[in-house]
Amino acid sequence: MKVLHIVRQYRPAVGGLENFVSELAAHLNENGVEVEVLTLDRNFSDHTPLPPYSIENGIQVRRIPYFGSKRYPIAPSTLKYVSQFDLIHIHAVDAFIDLMAVLKPFHRKPIILSTHGGFFHTKKQQRLKHYYFHTITRMIMKKVNKVVACSNNDFDLFRKITPDNLKLIENGINVEKYSRISDRRGTRNHLITVGRFSSNKRVDLLLELIHRLKGEFQDVKLSIVGKDFDHLRPEYEALIDRYDIQEHVEIIEDATDKELLDAMSASEYFISASEYEGFGLSALEAMAAGRIPLLSDIPSFNKMIDEEKNGHIIDFQDMDAAADKVSSILRQADKERLIHSSMAYANGYSWDEVVKDFQSVYEEVCCT
Repeated sequence: MKVLHIVRQYRPAVGGLENFVSELAAHLNENGVEVEVLTLDRNFSDHTPLPPYSIENGIQVRRIPYFGSKRYPIAPSTLKYVSQFDLIHIHAVDAFIDLMAVLKPFHRKPIILSTHGGFFHTKKQQRLKHYYFHTITRMIMKKVNKVVACSNNDFDLFRKITPDNLKLIENGINVEKYSRISDRRGTRNHLITVGRFSSNKRVDLLLELIHRLKGEFQDVKLSIVGKDFDHLRPEYEALIDRYDIQEHVEIIEDATDKELLDAMSASEYFISASEYEGFGLSALEAMAAGRIPLLSDIPSFNKMIDEEKNGHIIDFQDMDAAADKVSSILRQADKERLIHSSMAYANGYSWDEVVKDFQSVYEEVCCT
């Protein structure tokens, strides 16, 4: 079986979606599925051109030109790359799924869509997004053979427009990769957040939190690791200066795997103030690495956390309460129980089982 994965950004770009596709492709390849990746030829964060062809982590990657925005990039040449494949697996709800669904009478390939949160990651233009979702996206889903929801949150969302061809397969994580550092306890009062620099991640709230904590905890530190997807680094740096927390914050952009693991090893806690996550991949990876999760009060995170047993939920809508709760957590002495419970939870998301579920979907779609 030959499968073409289509995604806006891929290696060397780094982010939850890119890492998911990379891991899925690698594990499918190990299981005997021939896999290639089709992606775009520019890095969204800095607009640098990328080579038209490369091999990344053992997977052939082709990159094609596009026009339009990074939110809705249009790549007309997509069609000419699909003929040799048995099926197309598209990641995220964007121009790729719209284009390939409309052109299905011409390419005649089965289509699988992984939802990855749809396009509701921020609160911007919510009315327009909901209208588009319930009209255009509903129509597009009729051309898709199987819609794979990446989380319970996505399942509930997409069930409203495509209940008959929907399946839940939650994201997998590379447990082995992150568990290698699980015996390292990190530096006292050191927090890390990992993810693309996007407005929905609310790093601004984390910087305010550090400002509130630094008086009581002079050694408190926050590492911000990710790729500047929305060009927010200048805003972060301005807030760091405004709060006078230069000695308490570091920004690590475009981190390699080693740099990410080193930064995570140095931390005690993983923290996220995100206002939306389709799944929460980075949080689970941090849990597998033995970092205690401090997560915002949103559905994806509430599903993961059993309060005070494997982590903590923080209400960032009330910054006074958030600062008080995090202060109390940092003062706690017994952390081993939380660490081991969070690791045990994350171990349930091993790729070994997830990839079998995707192969079953592929076989089902190709045989019908």
